[in-house]
Amino acid sequence: MKNLIVSGISLCLLHSSNSFSIVPSFKPHALTRSSTSSRFRTEIGPTKQVIADLTDENVALRNELIRKDAIIEGLLSTLQATAMTTQVDAIHHVTPLTDLVNVAKEACDAVTPMLQAFYEKIAENKDGGSAKLKNDATYFTIADGIVQHMFIEHLLSGGKFAQIVGEEDESEINITTKPYMVDDLVVPDEFNGIIETTLSKLKALAKKIDDTAHRQLTVFVDPIDGTREFATGHGEYVTILLGFNDPTGHPVAGMMYRPLTEPCYWAGGAASEDCKLGLLDMAETPHPKGMLVTDGKVSPFLSQLIDELGYERINSVASGNRAMMLLEGKGGAYIRDTGGFAKWDTSAANAVLEAYGGCMAKLPAFLEDRTLESYTHLKTTKNLDFNPNQVHLTLSNAKDKSQWMKGVDVLVTDVTTIKEYSCCQGLVALDKECMDDLPAIHDAMLKVKSEGLWSKPVFT
Repeated sequence: MKNLIVSGISLCLLHSSNSFSIVPSFKPHALTRSSTSSRFRTEIGPTKQVIADLTDENVALRNELIRKDAIIEGLLSTLQATAMTTQVDAIHHVTPLTDLVNVAKEACDAVTPMLQAFYEKIAENKDGGSAKLKNDATYFTIADGIVQHMFIEHLLSGGKFAQIVGEEDESEINITTKPYMVDDLVVPDEFNGIIETTLSKLKALAKKIDDTAHRQLTVFVDPIDGTREFATGHGEYVTILLGFNDPTGHPVAGMMYRPLTEPCYWAGGAASEDCKLGLLDMAETPHPKGMLVTDGKVSPFLSQLIDELGYERINSVASGNRAMMLLEGKGGAYIRDTGGFAKWDTSAANAVLEAYGGCMAKLPAFLEDRTLESYTHLKTTKNLDFNPNQVHLTLSNAKDKSQWMKGVDVLVTDVTTIKEYSCCQGLVALDKECMDDLPAIHDAMLKVKSEGLWSKPVFT
């Protein structure tokens, strides 16, 4: 029997001769306030108030059980998909994650000429044609759909991984019969040749991925991070993101790749194998006291934090690009309380930053006691990092957009209201050179938080 701790849940891995099973070991007192017993020994007021308090606690307990049930569901799904056994398969490579990072790099190299061809075409027709507006107000392109399809259906397929999650999972792709299609968009015939050449390269690369070494890993794919930049002619900010996550959902290997720069800058790694690879566009003058901010916009909490730390504001766009900027010395920290990003944005970035000696973690846990806890990257139907009465509903994180009303602030109590892959607990990301600043950053956060209602973090 093995014990496993995942996001506050104590699990037991019970193994027989040929399989594992998960048994949750909940401690009910851990889900209720420690002061509950003392409340019944003191006089607290009218009966109605007692009932109201108990009702609130029941709601909180229900939501916590739902969240943890979702985490267990994700773990079970992963274990079932891998058909985990106690029999160790033959190990063909002593560094399986490093091998995987190298294949991911070759895959990015392979799709780059095709992406560059689409980028040139889209840049010429950025007001129409090959780009359309998605429901969440971000650009979707033909290239986005085709690259993800090639990665998931041809490079990573064949049962070599536990689960695969892609940003464009709802897209319908046809590159089998002509005319090639992405949803209702017809791919211009001029791209048929390069699509076929690229597909052939990825099929060949798929043979390099070990059939058994990675069956416990869940893959998160963002084929083009920065699709708005891609569709508007700012390709230097675009990255391909491939993240590989262990059975608990922690990122263990990743690749971040800029396909539209010359040369193509990239960073990959796997901390457990001391793997750190890449070609980076290093800053001429490093900015270790630079805080990367989203499109120049900052929340009141972050604004006061930057002032308290004496940091410099550095504008940045696109999640993968920001993580690479940290590695390149173009900023020392990337902190936010607001959302607007998802787990396909954090999986690869988290793995690579850790491989390079840095960190990427959720803000609430760090704010509480400096714990560096990553987001949970597993295939799921419910958000595995959601906490009730903490997250504000937004157009970006709402599963049903009709529930969001402009100008109306709603604290979410039901996990099913939030998109399953939304990152709604902020972010603390640092380069290796700034890891020694974590205590000072934490102290500054506590000071800012204590200064009043308007300076507290607002999680979305």
